Amino acid sequence: MRKRTLLCGAAVFGLATTGLYASPVSYFDTQGDSLGSTNGGRDIVGATIDNDGTNFYITLEFNPTTTTNSSGTETPANIATSGYNYGIGITTGTNANGDTSANMTTHGNAYDRAISIASSITTVDGVANPMTNVGMTDWIGIYGYGTGVSPGSASNPYTSYAFNDYVFSSSTWTKKNTVASGEPISATGGDASDNTITLTVPMSDFTNLTLTPGTTIYFDVYTTGSSGAQTAYDSLADQSPTQTPASYVATNQYNGTVLDSYTIQTPVPEPATLSLLSCGGLLLLKRRSKA
Repeated sequence: MRKRTLLCGAAVFGLATTGLYASPVSYFDTQGDSLGSTNGGRDIVGATIDNDGTNFYITLEFNPTTTTNSSGTETPANIATSGYNYGIGITTGTNANGDTSANMTTHGNAYDRAISIASSITTVDGVANPMTNVGMTDWIGIYGYGTGVSPGSASNPYTSYAFNDYVFSSSTWTKKNTVASGEPISATGGDASDNTITLTVPMSDFTNLTLTPGTTIYFDVYTTGSSGAQTAYDSLADQSPTQTPASYVATNQYNGTVLDSYTIQTPVPEPATLSLLSCGGLLLLKRRSKA
């Protein structure tokens, strides 16, 4: 009994750095609004974001069902064998002084994709909310990770995903971190193949953002190609195609005027952690009764 009590107390004293999470916030996108192909790996259908005191936990989901889009019948996503990249563009909001280079040379993000956040935003979370002098201040570039000559093929699928973090300051994008592998992919929503990516992203990478509880940041998620100057084939925040489908061009600049938002949450203990806290309280009471 003495050993069990001491172990319980030791776990409580470790709570400062582990076991604290908030509550996942869910976001949804229209199915079948992707452009450029009938591969469901281009069609974002949802995302969740959570945070503790150290990391963002971001899960992206792509179309798990057969859907009709402007190109025809869309097959369920298999992101282990597709060659697409994904990006998350972030801004602090009004007066962000972010990158607004919506042109075919600099584009407005760290990966030279034809994707940017406009200087004026008309809609946030589907509600009219005009913001000015915005632009992109932070970027998470996500790409498949595997081994061999051609990862992402049926014979050599991606085993996980990876990402790079960038921040925009003084008209320059600077890389803050590279997580080279290990971001898991899995199947959900009835899909028999991989259609989700889950990222653990250090909050400390985003030096432009104030990441204290109660602070709101603004963002969008994009699907894009595996080489430079390709457009957003789909957007999480934009519930319609990112281009007019009849005139779709793979390198047309997408200068998004709609965003989603996420408010930094105060981490709260998980149920297991609460049990440890109760145990720690009993330990302290026991010590006090002996005093």
